[in-house]
Amino acid sequence: MVLVNNNLFEKVKYIFLFVLRAFLISMICFCVFLGLVFLLYFGDLIYNVKSGNYKNPLLNGYIIVSQSMIPTIKINDAIVVKRDNYNRYNVGDIISFFSTEYEKSGIIVTHRIINKNTDNSEKKQLYQTKGDNNTIADRELVSADNIYGKVMFIIPKLGYLQRFLSKPINLICFIIVPSFAIILLNFFKIGYLFDKHSKVDYS
Repeated sequence: MVLVNNNLFEKVKYIFLFVLRAFLISMICFCVFLGLVFLLYFGDLIYNVKSGNYKNPLLNGYIIVSQSMIPTIKINDAIVVKRDNYNRYNVGDIISFFSTEYEKSGIIVTHRIINKNTDNSEKKQLYQTKGDNNTIADRELVSADNIYGKVMFIIPKLGYLQRFLSKPINLICFIIVPSFAIILLNFFKIGYLFDKHSKVDYS
């Protein structure tokens, strides 16, 4: 009796396992990255609270919801901003700050620095900002105290994922699907080893 391998099935199984393995490795790397970011975030936060320095977090992330920074930053892009302990912000930097303008009061705005001024009375650095897609600069100057940080990098379209995961059912599926994939991968591995040892060739 000769057991003939199904080449097509083997190829499909190989491709499936390759894609599944790549997906799982990507998920693990993403989770490790998030873990390091959270560790850095909360470590800095706890240190500042214990030392009595109530600073903004070292790292912050935001989802862009306006068109003011197109084409540099688009709607639904995510940004990661880093606090500068010495307020070393320069012309050309993109910063996220607490707006004091009447129309935007209480809103965190992300715009580019186009000019720097000094308030001699309070010896504070003030920044003039403008959205890349806006025709005029922001009316109110930004105090260094109101700056959350400088944009370090942009993650395109992450806002779609954030909106997707904001629904509980989608979040549950996002956890269950990778778990099921891991179980399925192990199942195929066991099946492959069993088939390999059970094949008999009486030629």
